[in-house]
Amino acid sequence: MLSLKSRTLHDARVIGIEDVTPRMRRISVADEGLKAMPIDRPAMWMKLFFPMPSNIKPQGRAYTVRAYNAAQGWMAFDFALHGDQGPAAWWIARVREGDTLKLAGPRSGYWIDPSRRERVLIGDATALPAIAGIVERLPTGTRAQVFIEIADAGEEQTLISPADLTIHWVYSGSAFPGTTGKLELVVQQADLPRDCQVFLAGEAFMVRALRTHLLVDRVIPHTSIDAKGYWQLGMADHRGE
Repeated sequence: MLSLKSRTLHDARVIGIEDVTPRMRRISVADEGLKAMPIDRPAMWMKLFFPMPSNIKPQGRAYTVRAYNAAQGWMAFDFALHGDQGPAAWWIARVREGDTLKLAGPRSGYWIDPSRRERVLIGDATALPAIAGIVERLPTGTRAQVFIEIADAGEEQTLISPADLTIHWVYSGSAFPGTTGKLELVVQQADLPRDCQVFLAGEAFMVRALRTHLLVDRVIPHTSIDAKGYWQLGMADHRGE
């Protein structure tokens, strides 16, 4: 391993590749150094540094840890395939078992408030890995409304949870999920409890619009809303370090 800007980078080897849906690819990586990762919350994320030519400075991209096995030293990431031509997309489209990359972290994560019985989880396709990880760890006896914008029915995933889930799938069609305004409209028309804990993530403008709606129109306290702009249309890497 080496250090970049005082951050430890771990070398990791690709051990598994699976297309969960036509537009979601799961890549599992392993390394001895991953066994000691302090991953204790859902929706934690790592910075991934994809292989680049020697004359180009590595650039990190943030991705949610979808699954983690400390004992065996592996973790999995689900990548929403946008069809763009950036270095991350190029590598993800062509990756093979045995390929290597570097990663650093973990960071952030979603705190599940044990005192809350109601949750609202909102996101586009890029937030689906985080939302799937969150619902898996919700307490039994609680309820969650889930709103997810994806391209079409072929992108739906089975979400497993001890909680009582109500899932609303929204289809973007040929447009990027999170950029159509459809998700905002569905959430605005939904019957949401005011006393809820909210997770909101995805395209930055969508997140901003829905956060304003929840704060102003729904009068949900800002302390109950965890909002994250994962990406922004037209920008290569919107989510900060």
